[in-house]
Amino acid sequence: MGFRSVLTCFGTGSLMVLAMLAVAGPAGAAGCNPNEKSPGVTATTVRLGATMPLTGSAAAGGLGAGAGAKAYYAMVNAAGGVHGHKIDFTLLDDEYSPAAAERQMRVLIERDHVFAIAGGEGTPNFLAVVPLIEREGVPAIGPYAPSSELGTMKTPHVFMTAVNYITEFAIMTRYVRESDYARSFSLVGVQGNVGDDAKAGMEQGIGNPSIKVDYIPEIPGTPDFTPIATQLRRENAEWTFLILTNTDTGELLEAMHRIGYNPRTAAWAGMNDPGYIKAFGPVSQDMIVAEETAALDSSDPLVQQFVTQFTKETERAPGKFEELGWVQAELVVKALQDAKALTRSCLMDSLEQIRDFKTGLLPPITFGPDRRQGVNAVGLVQIKGGKVVEIVPFRALD
Repeated sequence: MGFRSVLTCFGTGSLMVLAMLAVAGPAGAAGCNPNEKSPGVTATTVRLGATMPLTGSAAAGGLGAGAGAKAYYAMVNAAGGVHGHKIDFTLLDDEYSPAAAERQMRVLIERDHVFAIAGGEGTPNFLAVVPLIEREGVPAIGPYAPSSELGTMKTPHVFMTAVNYITEFAIMTRYVRESDYARSFSLVGVQGNVGDDAKAGMEQGIGNPSIKVDYIPEIPGTPDFTPIATQLRRENAEWTFLILTNTDTGELLEAMHRIGYNPRTAAWAGMNDPGYIKAFGPVSQDMIVAEETAALDSSDPLVQQFVTQFTKETERAPGKFEELGWVQAELVVKALQDAKALTRSCLMDSLEQIRDFKTGLLPPITFGPDRRQGVNAVGLVQIKGGKVVEIVPFRALD
């Protein structure tokens, strides 16, 4: 599924349009101070940074999102940059580890003096750096960290475009309840906020306190999933929901199949990625999966445009994580382009003025002075063969 829009096209004539971004920009509002001193900006560059898992069981997400962001920034830089500044993007490996993420974020903020945090991938790792981001007053734009702890004015420097896992899992569970009349559920999820939010969403979607969710917390990178698979078989739920890294999800399903336990399954949006389906499709057939970005095979011209441009920049086809990184970078460039000046207050002001920004890859994005959750809709797909089939279009939770 795509999202129709009038987004600036990066196909024919893209160099002319992107060159205009270097000089265009609306008048700033009261929150913008063009004369303040902000780090990370030179006469010719603006330095951005992010941390993502580039190694370990969650590396598929970080490597893909990083590749998407880098391809978009390369395209923008080739067209002259933004406000005459080339984008200098630094991506560091946080290993999907809160401790490593905090250490790497300190490098970006305290050593590299980045102007803003641009994107990101992973919830526990990003949550660990939010106190530092807020304390230092660094804008963080579009990180993929779908936590209920973000997207509110409690973290005003963090601008979210990912639906939180409570909403995502509530929508999935409600669909399962309505379509399959299921009455027993298990959940295996990354321990901490990720799994807790997924469980809360499932309970909301079930809507019946007498139906319990059997929840098994998991540590990313679990070396042997046989004990978890055995525990799931003992509980014998009709449906097992999963919110693990891509590799861990596939390996758990393989362990479940080895011991002969094959419930119906549902999972977060990472299982929508072609790389996951190629590796683990045989054990994931009929899995219900959340859809957070547009289908890569959509007929929407904007989605086709993204696929064409990414392939041109990288000489390979994109996956869903590459799509995520691309649209994160697209939002960052939009905010920079609209800023009256390259100062942090003007960037914050620019972000707060974004209304109904149509990328084609996400539902339209809207922020505001008191709004930090830019998108609040999710769709559902089902794995069939080597692809996914949409079963529920994008919608918000009622």
